[in-house]
Order: sequence, then C-alpha cells, then structure tokens
Amino acid sequence: MANLNIIPSTMLPINKQEQIADCLKHHPISYSLPQPFYTEQENFDIEMEQIFQKEWLFVGLTCEIPRKGNYITQEVGNNPVTIVRDQNGEVKAFHNVCRHRGSKLCLSKKGKAAKLVCTYHQWIYELDGKLLHAGTDMGDDFDKSKFSLHPVNCRTAGGYIFISLSDNPTNIDGFFDDLTDYLEPYDLENAKVAVEKTIVEDANWKLVIENNRECYHCNGSHPELLGSLLEWDDTEDPRASDEFRAQVARKQALWDAENIPYKHVSHGHAMRNRIVRMPLKEGTL
Repeated sequence: MANLNIIPSTMLPINKQEQIADCLKHHPISYSLPQPFYTEQENFDIEMEQIFQKEWLFVGLTCEIPRKGNYITQEVGNNPVTIVRDQNGEVKAFHNVCRHRGSKLCLSKKGKAAKLVCTYHQWIYELDGKLLHAGTDMGDDFDKSKFSLHPVNCRTAGGYIFISLSDNPTNIDGFFDDLTDYLEPYDLENAKVAVEKTIVEDANWKLVIENNRECYHCNGSHPELLGSLLEWDDTEDPRASDEFRAQVARKQALWDAENIPYKHVSHGHAMRNRIVRMPLKEGTL
C-alpha cells in the first residue's frame, strides 16, 4: 500500500460515498462484497481514508523495541510512521518525516538510534520527538519548540502496539483494558522475537482479512494447523463434542484457581473485537 496514491474522499463525488454506504447497508452480511469493492480505485481510496487513516491499527509488539532508541517503522498508505522507545522508556509513534524538507528519518524497518537524525540536513530530534538541533542556517529567531515531530496516537495493551492516524481516534479503552488483562499471563513485554517471517499478499486487503477470519478452509489448506487447534472457539458450536466441553470445563477450573480470565468478551458491532481463552486439543503440548 505504500506506493499507492490516496485521494481524499472529500475530493470524490458525494454520490460515490453515498453509493458505497447504501450498498453496505443493504448487502447480506454472509455474502462477499460486490466486485467493485475489490477492483475499483475509488472504493480503495475511500477505504484508506475512512478505515486505515482513522481506526486503531496493530503495528507491532513492545518486545520488538525493548530498550530506549529501539524503533520499528511502518507504512500506512502513503503515511510513513516510526514507533520508538523514547528516553523515558515510553513507546511513542511519530510521522516518520523530518519537519524541515520532509525527508524520511528512519530508513530501515527496525533499528536503534541515540537520537533521530535526518540524513538530509542533519536535523536532530530527541527520542520523544522534540527538535534538538537545526543548524545555524535557520537564524537566531528560529524557535525549535515549534518544529517537533508530528505525533501519531499510540497505545500499548498487553505487549501489543496500536496506532491511529486520526486526530480524534475511536475510543476503544474497554478493548485495550480487556486485552491487557487477558495477555498478562504471557508477559509479552519481556518476550524475545525468535523467528520473523514476512508475507506479502498480492490481493485486495479485504480478501486477506476475510480468509483470516474463518477456518472453513483450514481442513483442506492447513491440516497441520488443526493438529493442535479447533475450528471453533465456542462450546455451544454445533460441532463441539461432549469430550471437548468436558476438556474446556477442566481447563476453566484451573484458570479460575489462578485468576486467569477466559470468558468470551466482545467490543463493537458484530464482535468487531473479541477475546476468548480456549484450550488446545487434548494432548497438545
């Protein structure tokens, strides 16, 4: 998505936006979207503005930036973002763009820096985004305090890092609180990245998400996955056996004894964000 030109939806005909909204309102929820949602640039431009530039996005794990100066970078459409552990140990996010001439600051996917330095004209920023040095060419009246890096909304929850490019991001504090509670036993803040794999999907992003959110295809495409996981996460699922329900009951008794949360919680429309703790298949280590 980094190389695509994003056209603000405010520049598109209002009837196009209304057309999309009306189509989504009346489209059967269990059916794939009409073809234009996967092929038309106008549709994609509106999705980028209304979803990716407004909603909270998962961008990494706090254990990927364990010490001050560690950073990772991401591209959200045409918006380069850097996420850094600042000098106080806090996780911050900024538009990865120097305030001088717009050059990128952090050029690699991940790294470590004592300060954030623009290689173009050597402007130097503190890890919390404050401009420290701009050179003598800017003149005596230059006010460095007005040229800090533009911040990006950033939240951490249970070791996960989320950002939102919106000036007024959606309030999902309840989800962040539950995620922190459910992930607390894993101490992801102090985890280590053992293996990393990047997959680039040559497809519309919605097809990738649709495939990810169902396991109807798992038996045929990922039989090895089903060696340890089940296709459902609900004891009320019609496929759930008595043996499985008994296994869940045993695990839940153990979790209760350790005050580990497991009940299904959801936030947003149609379980937009949901969390549940379920056991692996019996006998799986």
